[in-house]
Amino acid sequence: MPPSLRVLLAGAMFASGGALLKSCDFPSLQRAGLRAGIAALVLFALLPAARRRPDRRVLRLVLPYFGATVLFVIANSLTTAANAIFLQSTAPLWLLLFAPWLLGERPSRRDLLTFAGVAAGMVLCLLAPTEAQRTAPDPALGNLFALASGVCFGLLLLGLRWLARGGDDASAAALAWGNACALPLAFALMPLVGQRPIAGDAGDWVVIVALGVFQVGLAYVVLTAGLRLVPAVRASLLLMVEPALNPLLAFAVHGEAPAPLALGGGALILGSVTAGGLAARRRPPA
Repeated sequence: MPPSLRVLLAGAMFASGGALLKSCDFPSLQRAGLRAGIAALVLFALLPAARRRPDRRVLRLVLPYFGATVLFVIANSLTTAANAIFLQSTAPLWLLLFAPWLLGERPSRRDLLTFAGVAAGMVLCLLAPTEAQRTAPDPALGNLFALASGVCFGLLLLGLRWLARGGDDASAAALAWGNACALPLAFALMPLVGQRPIAGDAGDWVVIVALGVFQVGLAYVVLTAGLRLVPAVRASLLLMVEPALNPLLAFAVHGEAPAPLALGGGALILGSVTAGGLAARRRPPA
C-alpha cells in the first residue's frame, strides 16, 4: 500500500470514533479506559519501538495523552460528534499559544492567520444552538470537554515534538504507554464523578474491542508505517479526513445532525488548518 494511502486510511479509521463511541452503553470513563487498554496491547504487540521502558520524557506525556483522549470520549457522550471533533481540532491554536513558552518557537505570520481562523471557528462552534438530542444529551457541557481535549491535544503535539528533539524517536512508546496508563486512571476517576463500571452486553464489548483494536491501535500502526515516508505537512493534510468524515459517520449511523453554525465553525477550523498546511508546503526551506 502506498505510504500516503496508509496515512489516509489511518485518518479514516480514527474518524470511526464518534459513531462507535455513541454505540456503546458503558459509562464514558469505562469506555475510555477499556478502549485505551486494548489499544495499548495492540501497540505493544505490533510496534517494537513501543516496547521500550518508559523514561521521564515518555511519562511526561501520559497526562496530555489522557486528557486528549479521555476528555474526547466524555465529550462524545455529551455533545454531537461534529462538535467534539471540531473543537478538538483547535489543537493547532493551543500549540501556537504554548510553543513560544515551552519550546521557544515563535509563530510566523502564516501561523497567526491560521490561529485567527481556528479561533473564529471555535467561537462559532461554542455559539451554536445547544439543543439536546438522544446521542448528545448535554451539548454545552460536552463542548467544554471537547475544548479541553483540544488543549490537551495541543500539549501532546508539543510533547511529541519535544521528544523528537531528543534524537531518538520515542513517539511510539509515548502513545503505547499513554494508552496503558489511561486504563487505570480512567477507572480510578469513575467514583469521583459518580460512575460505576457495568458488565454491559455483547454488543457493548464488540464496540469496545473495535474501538481499541481498529479505531486506535491499528490506526496508529498504519499511521506510523505511513509517516516514515510521507512528509509531515502532507501527512497532516491527509489526516484532515478524520474531522471531515467523523460527523458524516455519526449522521449515517445515529441520524445525529449538528447545528448549521457548528458546521460553519468546523469548516472554518478545518479550512484554516488546511490552508496553513498548504502554505507551509509551498514555502521554500530555510
